Amino acid sequence: MKTAPLDLGCSVTGVNAAKATKTEIKKLRDLLYKNRLIVLKDQNLTEAQYCDFAKRVGNPVPYLQDNYHHPEFPLIFVSSNVKKDGKQIGVARTGGYWHSDTSFEKDPKFITMLMPKVLPKNFARSTRFIDMAAVYKALPAATKKKLAGREFMHTGKMRYKVRTQDAGYDIFEILATIDKLCPAVRHPAVIEHPYTKEKVLYGNRGFTLSIADASLDESASLLKEIFDFAETPRFVKEVQWSMGDVIIWDNRFLGHTSGRNEGLEEETMMYRITLQDGMPLCASQINSKVAA
Repeated sequence: MKTAPLDLGCSVTGVNAAKATKTEIKKLRDLLYKNRLIVLKDQNLTEAQYCDFAKRVGNPVPYLQDNYHHPEFPLIFVSSNVKKDGKQIGVARTGGYWHSDTSFEKDPKFITMLMPKVLPKNFARSTRFIDMAAVYKALPAATKKKLAGREFMHTGKMRYKVRTQDAGYDIFEILATIDKLCPAVRHPAVIEHPYTKEKVLYGNRGFTLSIADASLDESASLLKEIFDFAETPRFVKEVQWSMGDVIIWDNRFLGHTSGRNEGLEEETMMYRITLQDGMPLCASQINSKVAA
């Protein structure tokens, strides 16, 4: 196994994900937590091998809406603008805003794996990331003080994509259905990573709706301040895709956006799997379980 530094994270060669040993898996997880993101190069995985690899890395969980699922492998979330026999495969235009995967769930999935199946020929496909530990470290002391002990409210309902079966329902009925399926949740605004013990700002413009128990004005002002700060070129890093890559990142650390390349209609398809890794959102949750 060989590694090479990237602008964010590191690339890994010399590992066959389809046959990775327990020792190699352990090394990959260690690299992941220390580097935020790893890119496994030169992979050629079938759908079944991709799912099996995910099961050996952690506990993969299907996405809560089945219209995103691969028809034969529900663990795989299909982000795609490709059509077959006139029918859409997966869901198009996913994740083109800053977010952390599944932060709007009570039990977020902390590891994301992404593997390209179709890449455009005439422009580079890429994903942009922000290391929210670096953002928190750089925040002004006064802002850190405002965030101390606070909780953010997360919801995915404002990013819901209307489905064919939603025809005939009004927007209030659709939003009520989403709230019932996945109600808004509270998470600490600042977490301590359970592996590295670093402090991380756990919020994102896409899913973080407000600050719990704060006035609307205070909430809106503080969230705008920190997200405007986080999304500056100082913190944004870009990872470009190649066929044969499997990119893995830790959603505790990283916010990301797919960068949809609006106006370019070339076919693109990505396979995503999200998984739990056996650790909680933050170190304090480990301590609380021990105390209980």
